[in-house]
Amino acid sequence: MSDIELQPALGPLPDLRITMKSLHVSATQAKHVATFPTFDQRAQILVALQQLQRGVAAFRQELADLRRRVVELQQSVVELKQGQLDLQEGQAGILECLQRFEDDSSRRAKLLEPFYGLNGQLIVDFPRSTADIGRLNGDGINALLVALGLEVTGTVAVRKARFKRYIGLVTSAG
Repeated sequence: MSDIELQPALGPLPDLRITMKSLHVSATQAKHVATFPTFDQRAQILVALQQLQRGVAAFRQELADLRRRVVELQQSVVELKQGQLDLQEGQAGILECLQRFEDDSSRRAKLLEPFYGLNGQLIVDFPRSTADIGRLNGDGINALLVALGLEVTGTVAVRKARFKRYIGLVTSAG
């Protein structure tokens, strides 16, 4: 048995697919070397470089124009934000005016003008405000209803609601 020598273990084997691909790419690139410009074609190379320089110059000009437009857009954004702030201030002013108008209107609406009764005369002790209606007792509301020719039935609250509807006073509480 000593006649048989052991062979050393083999290392990693090359991947033949990768090797074939590499050889194919090298062969393809070698074909393109034939079209590589020679020194005799330096005029064509110079023209190509000049075209490239003109392209770079045009690109730089476009880049400068874009930068200018970005600055203009940023200024427009600032102006729009200022306009938005002005609009919000204007809206706040309008809301304040509306609130004052509503306050004035509600104060005026609380004052009542006296009605004429069935006899053609102004009703005596006609309430001057909605608060006065709230303070009326049974006799007071009855006198008003009789003067206007309305029914005098129901609770005091029902009679007050009837009176308010008759005079056109619309409230959430009736």
